[in-house]
Amino acid sequence: MRLLQRVLLLMALVWAVCGAAIAVAPSFMLVTLFDLPEPPDFGYVRVAGVLSISLALLMVMISRRLAELWWFTWAFVLAAAGSAMVALLTALFGLPEGASPLLWWIFAGASAAFTIGLLAGLAQTGTERPPI
Repeated sequence: MRLLQRVLLLMALVWAVCGAAIAVAPSFMLVTLFDLPEPPDFGYVRVAGVLSISLALLMVMISRRLAELWWFTWAFVLAAAGSAMVALLTALFGLPEGASPLLWWIFAGASAAFTIGLLAGLAQTGTERPPI
């Protein structure tokens, strides 16, 4: 269960920091730092940042009550795996002409790593828990 808790807390930290960055300074983070084209509106980017922070808070809450709520981690597996898939497909096929794929490759790699870590933690937790 220790591995699952550590992965959840690390994932929460990364999602909270990244969420805060794009919620507070989306133009700097996306356009200046990662050379993506400026969208007509940053409102949806800011909303994604706020949602990322909210999801990170849930990760921390679940990690603190892992003995009873370990099964809820499957929701974070879905979030991480889905994010990895979207980021990978965007990096490969969805970028506008001249846009840098760097952010999308980082996002895909980190999300894939978190997916693997969560699955490993769930597998380990499953062997530690007695059957119901």
